[in-house]
Amino acid sequence: NGLYIDPKNGDIYSVAMDTADNMIVFSHDAVGDVAPIRHLSTPHRNFASGASEAKGEMYITIQYPPKVMVYDKMATGNATPKRILEGEHTQLYDTHGIVIDEKRNLMFVGSWGNGSNYKVAGSGKFYPPSINVYPLDASGDTAPLRIISGPKPQLDWAGGMTLNPDTGEIYVANDVGGSVLVFKGTDKGDVAPTRIIKGNKTGLNHPAGISIDSKNKEVWISNMGNSTATCYSLNANGDVAPVRTIRSAPLGRQSVKFGKPQAVAYDSKREMYLVPN
Repeated sequence: NGLYIDPKNGDIYSVAMDTADNMIVFSHDAVGDVAPIRHLSTPHRNFASGASEAKGEMYITIQYPPKVMVYDKMATGNATPKRILEGEHTQLYDTHGIVIDEKRNLMFVGSWGNGSNYKVAGSGKFYPPSINVYPLDASGDTAPLRIISGPKPQLDWAGGMTLNPDTGEIYVANDVGGSVLVFKGTDKGDVAPTRIIKGNKTGLNHPAGISIDSKNKEVWISNMGNSTATCYSLNANGDVAPVRTIRSAPLGRQSVKFGKPQAVAYDSKREMYLVPN
């Protein structure tokens, strides 16, 4: 789910969301059914990753209990994290996307807003979704420097996040919102995005992953809803058609968007199968 490419040697880092509790690393030239060159065990429900090349650190978000784990970039096996960002004051609730801004020494973390104390039954609460901003070396129960949250940001299951290193802008794949949101790196509070890519022409359909191509001034989005990757100009705004589209399914196909279905029942009256996602 969370991919990171080492800019120096091309190694491919991957975390597997909640299907496997690890981060695996492949060489740039890996092909076919090959074993990873490194394997790092992580807590359950990892989601996204980012790295600081200057510090030699890898950052991995854990959805629940919400936290950010920071490891040595070359860590393997059951290595102990260098530090962990977690606790009540972090205001992290269901942690997802992450962006590392080395130039400004900041960490941006997406929070969906689902909170509870897993040790206390019935303690669940819903908080507004947010993007929390911390110092890059934050650890323990550290409060955010600022938070982007409220109705104006339009955050709705915001997944992948990425950084435009030249401008400091944060690009967000807004899954259920069906949009790409662009915020200034200095934004805080109930603030509207600087730009929003959204509409029928865009081809966006449950956008999940996002990556910036600084060389070609483009942003790429992976769409879970229609099995496509769509590409736009970095300055795209509004209901704009993609510059290019890569697809692995016929035009117009709509994914059922199953995550981890584990049960099925047949409703004989409605003649329908019911599958919890």
